[in-house]
Amino acid sequence: MVTMAHQLDSLIYFGTIEPVPSDQQYSAGLLTLQFSDGAIRDLCWNGVEVVRGIACPIRDANWATCSSVLSDENVISTPDGFEITQVRLVADGALRVALVFNGTSSGIFRATAEISACREFITNRAGFTLLHPLRDVVGTPLSVIHPDGSLTASQFPLLISPDQVAGEISGIRHSVNGVDTEIVFRGEVFEMEDQRNWSDASFKTYCRPLSLPRPYRLNAGETYRQEIQISVRGASIRNPPVANTPPSASLELEASAENVPRLAVAIEAGAVPDVRAQGLCRLLNPAILQLRVTPQTALAVCECARSLVATSPAEIELEIVIPFTDDPQAALTRVAADCKSASLAVARVLALPEKYLQSYQPTGPWPAGPTPQDLRKQVRASFPDAQIGGGVLTYFPELNRCRPELCDYVVHGSTAITHASNDCSVVESLEGLSHVFKSGRALAQQRDYRLGLTAIGMRSNPYGSGVVENLQQGRVAMAGADPRQRGLFAAAWAVGAMAATQGHNVSSMVLSAFVGPFGAIHRPERWPQPLYEETGAMVYPIFHVVRFLAGMGGAPRLSLQNMGEGIVGVAARRISRARLMLANLGTGVVQIRLPLEAQIRHLNAANFGSAIESPKWLDLSNVDHRSVVILDPLNVAFLDMPL
Repeated sequence: MVTMAHQLDSLIYFGTIEPVPSDQQYSAGLLTLQFSDGAIRDLCWNGVEVVRGIACPIRDANWATCSSVLSDENVISTPDGFEITQVRLVADGALRVALVFNGTSSGIFRATAEISACREFITNRAGFTLLHPLRDVVGTPLSVIHPDGSLTASQFPLLISPDQVAGEISGIRHSVNGVDTEIVFRGEVFEMEDQRNWSDASFKTYCRPLSLPRPYRLNAGETYRQEIQISVRGASIRNPPVANTPPSASLELEASAENVPRLAVAIEAGAVPDVRAQGLCRLLNPAILQLRVTPQTALAVCECARSLVATSPAEIELEIVIPFTDDPQAALTRVAADCKSASLAVARVLALPEKYLQSYQPTGPWPAGPTPQDLRKQVRASFPDAQIGGGVLTYFPELNRCRPELCDYVVHGSTAITHASNDCSVVESLEGLSHVFKSGRALAQQRDYRLGLTAIGMRSNPYGSGVVENLQQGRVAMAGADPRQRGLFAAAWAVGAMAATQGHNVSSMVLSAFVGPFGAIHRPERWPQPLYEETGAMVYPIFHVVRFLAGMGGAPRLSLQNMGEGIVGVAARRISRARLMLANLGTGVVQIRLPLEAQIRHLNAANFGSAIESPKWLDLSNVDHRSVVILDPLNVAFLDMPL
């Protein structure tokens, strides 16, 4: 039974009362896994994760994942094996999916799916996806077995591949930390993509191949059967972690050769702060205002920026979308005139044809008309004093497939919910982001590498007609408005996103807008916002994270070591002192010993109410003077200490 107290906690942490599906653990000898909501997670052999996940998602024609309802379930478990059987109804009963998962102590695991169409259904993908972990897999050898029995020797790539890693797959063989793994696929031809492109912490083997026509039809009355068999053997090279290890650590600070990225905040039509909110915008004090405009919206957005920079100077960075019906030169001239009318000095400009907000396979076909490269000369003519950007206004896959040339800086954004929206996958996306930033840095070469909006929610959908409307405020993949933006979850996740930039020389980063679905400042929206509508709330918890990071931006970065399991952090040197922010994205309480006594402020459930009601909470909240930090899950600590 869900109590009012549980609902309140859920709203504080996640912004929604939607219950989280519980995980069930199953084991057979050395084989263990987690099972939740019809999907397998963390399939391990002797403590080594060999498969990150197995699921049978059904995607619609816009790549949105259709919801499923459990109709029947049966579980048989013995010391030597287990079998989980489920029947799930998908898309309001259009499809009946019968799933069977079977594991044995001999190291054999099988998953079967029978997808029966009760009525005609149009889909982009219907069938098994298997996720491979990154740890002990990236850069290692891979043998691909094809339907004709031939083998191809390959490897899991180090840098993120823009194209499929392997195709025409009926089986693969590889080793994970000394555990030999063979996976056989039946009932469909599979291929593998580098899912790090979308910040997922995995490689994905899926059906059906993207080279085949899509969307496609599942005919009423027909049944489609697939099977995956996994065989594992061997012992791990690295000893697995010892159970019940005390969750404590001794934090170490080391000098690094880079600076903390400067903070930018996004503004665009539909997310322009009103006069009431502008004082809060100035309190955030970002170094950069990143304005996304079209020729039709530029004047209103620029006038808002003018009122903000009048009292809080910030650089202006333009992202210009050129409608496919507009003449590019005329559109750029109009935007330049609107900037001049608003007395804005533009530091950087990236212009992109509207059609390049969509995603294309590396081999195309690519859209007709001007390319991003074609616009660069025209942008330089319209903004002669600005740096000219290359890259995309969407996500890393689009940058990886359309690599920029002849530009001063490179940029892309990121979302955590392209493929999955559960809390675990969103946290795992931070591991994926570190790979994205490494590959992005390689593409940028010696140029500035800048990050656009990096958030949980999806700002735009390059893979379909639009983002998913989320008026019920649940955890929904490809949603434009994610409820966790209002909770402690997004505040902790933002710390992790900034932490993932370490080592990649990122010049600037956007972690929020001022208002709107990606905002740090509360305003009424079309969707419900419990705890905010009934109180005098002014800001979301992420406001304080962004504000603290804005004060660290551009300062010499300190590398954080030995933080403890699940802890992420960012640190900067300010003369003889260090400013740090630590967040707990794990599932347990962690105690962290500091090198010296520090001034510590905690953002947690206990002070959530005062934090959302007071924009100056960071200046007014109680300070602990301690040499130990204790962090509950999804808590953030703000620290100041001598060096």
